[in-house]
Amino acid sequence: MMQVRVDAQSNLFTAQFDFINNYVTLYILLIRKLLYSFTRLFFNKLKFKGKGYYIYKNARNTVTPQFGHAHRIYNYAYNVSVKFLSKTTIFIYGLSSRDILKVSYGIKKMKPINIFTGRGVRFSKQIIYKKTGKVSSYR
Repeated sequence: MMQVRVDAQSNLFTAQFDFINNYVTLYILLIRKLLYSFTRLFFNKLKFKGKGYYIYKNARNTVTPQFGHAHRIYNYAYNVSVKFLSKTTIFIYGLSSRDILKVSYGIKKMKPINIFTGRGVRFSKQIIYKKTGKVSSYR
């Protein structure tokens, strides 16, 4: 069913479809996201804290942190760029916010924050609350 309205003041015709195909709305949503992504550059900043922790990338943008594991864990960043701001800070940027968040959360998942020591990977403005230990709570 279609409703057609005419605004007398501006001579504007508006048509509203009650039954619209879901694929059409999905297509319009994807086009809107695509146009929005070309107008903005998305970025994310990660910091990590800990003794002996370092992170590096190779020529194919494969990020590999060394967080005290016996084996290497790879995080593939195909559609984003990774830049090192300092020894403990990395900057991830690109055109798609979904890809940036996927890479950022993948790196963060490799070394979650320890609630007792505060060591691990965090986002740049994330607040970390440390939990008191059993021994320090009685002193």
